Amino acid sequence: MSITLARRALLGALALPALATPRARAEAAPFPSRPVRLIYPFAPGVGDGLARAVAEAARETLGQPIVVENKPGANTMIGAEAAARAAKDGYTLGWVATSTLALNPHFYPNITYQPADFAPLTLVYRAPVAFAAAAEVPGGGLAGTLAWLKNNPGQPFGSVGNGSTPHLVMEMLQGRTGLRMVNVAYRGEQAALADLMTGRIPFYAGSLNTLLPHMENRRFRVLALSAPERLAATPEVPTFRELGHPDLVLRYWHGICAPAGTPPEVQRILAEALRKAVRSEMVRQRATPDMTLDPLTLEEFARLIRTDHESYGRLIRERNISVG
Repeated sequence: MSITLARRALLGALALPALATPRARAEAAPFPSRPVRLIYPFAPGVGDGLARAVAEAARETLGQPIVVENKPGANTMIGAEAAARAAKDGYTLGWVATSTLALNPHFYPNITYQPADFAPLTLVYRAPVAFAAAAEVPGGGLAGTLAWLKNNPGQPFGSVGNGSTPHLVMEMLQGRTGLRMVNVAYRGEQAALADLMTGRIPFYAGSLNTLLPHMENRRFRVLALSAPERLAATPEVPTFRELGHPDLVLRYWHGICAPAGTPPEVQRILAEALRKAVRSEMVRQRATPDMTLDPLTLEEFARLIRTDHESYGRLIRERNISVG
């Protein structure tokens, strides 16, 4: 080989690593090597303080920030679709709720995603539904109130909407007891609470946290919670289970998923960081008293989604529930 050809071969060999460097670096860089986006499917101020606390706490483990992006609308479906259709590289995550994966697929025939489009990472929290009666309603506790309801059918209860978890808890209660009640959908829980406290509506089904600041004024009484056991925040409030309704353990939940197809190792890194974040003092301080922080593993969260999707589907069909 001539000296000229030898020099060209040597220069070519030296150039190849240089040309491949950007891709090689990208492939070799540990995950994550840049900020992660967390799509939050509710408006700013609607519980996103907890999501931002989880994101900030996870940063300590990941070494990269998680940027929370609010993308509200269509009962979480706009944000969920954006998360499901994102690149499967772990750099876009979705905050999901019971409605996102367990309810919406049953109510909306034209929904653009399914639970199978997500890789569950961790549950963040669960919270029960509270069933409350206005002070004017006779009956005392749950048993007496249910007896009064049987003799006075068609009573309305306020909730945040048709097809919401509180609505479904009340549908299950009616199915198990033979009661007949009417769901009145409000645009928000504060409006339903205002009507409950003024006696404009006799019953409320919704978040216990909405009721907590007003429980001492005795304008209503909390009859039962759909939790497996009493909460530390309200030790005086019984559960449906202990009052003879063992099936009524239905809690709404929020968690975090990646798009399905995200590499397993990336899922593992994210799940471990997020679970550690949920257990952190920073997140505990932002949780409301009715929340049970419950950082399930990937497999446990996947099982919860699957179980709730199936059980809520049966209830929706049995009770012929619609959001229309």
